[in-house]
Formats: sequence, structure tokens, C-alpha cells
Amino acid sequence: MYFIKEVSMVRVRFAPSPTGKLHLGSARTAVYNWLYARHCGGTFILRIEDTDLSRSEDAYMFSIIKDMEWLGLNYDEFYRQSERFHIYESYAKKLIEDGKAYYCNCSKEDISSRTKSLSEKNEIKKYDGYCRNRNLKEGVIRLNIGEERDIEFQDVVKNKLKINTGELDDFVIMKSDGSPTYNFAAVIDDALMGITHVIRGEDHITNTFKQIILYEYFKFPLPIFVHLPLVLDKDKSPLSKRKGSIDIEHYRMMGILPEGLLNTIARLGWSYGNEEIFTPEKLIEYFDIKKLNSSNAIYDEEKLLWVNGRHISLMDYSVIMKYLIYYAKEANLPVVGKMDQSKWLLKAVSLLKNRHNTIKKLYDEIAFYAQSKYDIEEKAMEKYRELTKKSEVMKAFKKACFTIEKLSEYDRLEGLEEKLRDIAKEENTSFGELVAILRIRLTGRNTTPDIITVIKLLEEEAKERLAREIL
Repeated sequence: MYFIKEVSMVRVRFAPSPTGKLHLGSARTAVYNWLYARHCGGTFILRIEDTDLSRSEDAYMFSIIKDMEWLGLNYDEFYRQSERFHIYESYAKKLIEDGKAYYCNCSKEDISSRTKSLSEKNEIKKYDGYCRNRNLKEGVIRLNIGEERDIEFQDVVKNKLKINTGELDDFVIMKSDGSPTYNFAAVIDDALMGITHVIRGEDHITNTFKQIILYEYFKFPLPIFVHLPLVLDKDKSPLSKRKGSIDIEHYRMMGILPEGLLNTIARLGWSYGNEEIFTPEKLIEYFDIKKLNSSNAIYDEEKLLWVNGRHISLMDYSVIMKYLIYYAKEANLPVVGKMDQSKWLLKAVSLLKNRHNTIKKLYDEIAFYAQSKYDIEEKAMEKYRELTKKSEVMKAFKKACFTIEKLSEYDRLEGLEEKLRDIAKEENTSFGELVAILRIRLTGRNTTPDIITVIKLLEEEAKERLAREIL
């Protein structure tokens, strides 16, 4: 028999294997564990499951930690399973002494040849227990799952789940090199670390049934299980099969804010009314595992960009400027022209941030206005040639240049737009055509922010560009 742990203080863990970078699916598991711990005032543990010594790399571990820190997922305790092998060994020996586990020296070929007939009979292909009563002293260690019986548990998301142990086999808990398998190490650590809630993907449900047998054998109290549904791409295919990268590092290099990505990840299977935009503080306040959806979540990158754009627009200019500097450093991008002037940079951020949904796009536009040199786009040149053929436009342009030449400060520019409108009216041309020729002379582009913003950004450089012929 087994019983559910009485929960007084929530303790949860995120347990990645350092065999690759942190991706969107795993990050969701980390986010939900972190949010629940913070919501309940509990403990969030980072446990690196590096028992596969041949595939685990420290570089991946540090990459995972960096991505978590960037997302704001601070942890309270840290463990590495590779430093705990002696603990797993002692518990495995206890199972052997109690007759609940045994050594096995069957090769893969041996097992395959003996289970071949099962496949032909359409029976479940599994280890046949050949070494169960051979009393061997070395080899892998297998768990003796005992007589067939039903195992069931109540999952927070999936409700009641049940399996017959006839569908399982005597699975390996310790490899011949002395390293533990995932299911064994996870149970020992979850029990010793006092984990109250195991929040992970539904692909672990079969593992949970195996682990419950271990909980039963050791008389460990069961944690509360929360199995998260899959995250699918827009075409309903598994996110793992997505052509584009889903590594957290990829989104960081895209110029996604940690707040924007955290918001998007949290919404992949959880909701709070009709709200879409959440700060980390609001996520912590509202998050509840009882409100997790049981259906698969759909990842939409366009939605991510929209959410990120909303976070950029809602953030203070000074915060965005810090993110801009951090992004440029991370992406090895140069600080060009006036970008090293903090006062100008803050002004540029305040004027341009609402136009962009990523920090990368914001950086690109700010870098454009920070430099003296610029290229003239072909379509802009075509438009410019057309405008210069109109005498009324050119007269208005010369008057506008004279007006701009008299400017002495560029932070406010109240009344400048009205003056330009009056000039256009005086010369019987449209304000749109006057702005178009000014825009091309100032930027070499047909599309820019409004003309007043452009002049605010260029400052004295605006006068120099207007005085310089481009034909």
C-alpha cells in the first residue's frame, strides 16, 4: 500500500538532463514548478539529472542555468545526481536484501531472442524475468515488480490513471557501471528531498506507474502528481518536430524579453479569465495547478511576438534601455554612433520602443538613427525624383529646410508640425508630399516614424542631411 504525503510546505523540483539546451517544452515544466513554489511560498529545487555520464555535459548544465536565470526562475536548492551515486547504491542494495530486486546479466541479444516469440503472438514484448531467481552477484540490477496487480493514482490534471503491472517488466534500476536509471534516482531523490508535488510532462505517466512501485517498496509517501499535456505546433504536430529552433537561447537572441517569454510559456496550458498579459508578479499571484488545462497546448510564435510587443510598450524606458544594452552585448552587436550617449539612447528608446515587438528590431532602428551614414533605398530614390519635378513641392521643401535650420533644441519641437502644415498650404502642395521629400532626404527611406520623431532623433544631423543633395 502507499499513501499520499501530507503537504504542509510545498517543495517542487525542475530536473533537467544536461544533454542539450533548455527548450520551450522543458522550460514550461520549469516555469510551472517555479510559479507554484512562489505562489505557495514554498521551495523550488533545481536538480541536474546527469546520471548518463556519456551524454551529460557541464556546458549544457551551465547553459540551462543561464537560461533559467534569464527567465527569472531563481532556485532555492541545487543538486547534481552525479554527486549522489553512493546514495542510490545503498538503496539498491536494500532492495536486493529484501528480495525486491536482483542482478541480471542478460545481454540485449539474449532478451531479444527470448521475446521474439512474444511479438509473434502479439503479446507485450518485455523482459521475461530470466535472472529473477538465479542469485547472481553482479550485472545490472532489476526491480522485481512482483505479482500482477492494478496500480492507480489520482493526477491533478489527468484525474484517475490506472495500469496493470502485467504491462510492465522488471525494469533496470542500476546499470552495470554503477549509475542509476532515471526512474530509480528520481524516486530516491524526490523522497529524500521531500518533494510534495511532481509537476512534469504527460510523457512521464508510464514512468510514474513504475515509480509508484518503488514508493511502495520503500514505504515512501507519494507526492501529488501533476502531468502536463503536450505542447503542439500550430499544425498540431509535436513541438519537438518543429523546423525552427525552440531553444530558450534562440528566443533570447531574437530579442524576446524574459517577461514576454515567461508570459507566453505560462499560458501554454494555463489561463486566468480572459487576461493575456501578465507580469511575473501577477503570474505568481494567479497561478494555480488546479486551473491547468487537460487538453494539449498550441504554441503560436506570432502570439509570442504580440505578447512581447505588449511588454515592451508597457515597460519603463529605462528598463528597456537596460535590456537593449544587454541584448547588444549578448549578440555581439556594436554600440555605434550616438548609442554610447545615455541621454540620447534613452530618448531613442522612448520614441521608438512602441514600434517594435522585439529588442532586436528596436536595436536595428536605433542603430540606424545613431549613425551619420545611411544608404538610400531604390524605391525612395524613385519617389524623390518624382517629387523634385514638382515646383510647389520644392518651394515648400526649401521653406521647411529654412524652418528646421533655425531649430536650437530637439526634445520638444512643439509647433513644428503645424508650421510644416502651414508651409505646405502656402505653396499649394500636400503635407504628405512635403513630409515624403523631407523623410527621404533625412533617412533615405519611404517608411519611418513620423517626421517630428525623425528630427528629434537626428538632432543637428538633420540640418546637415537636408543641406546635402542626394541626386
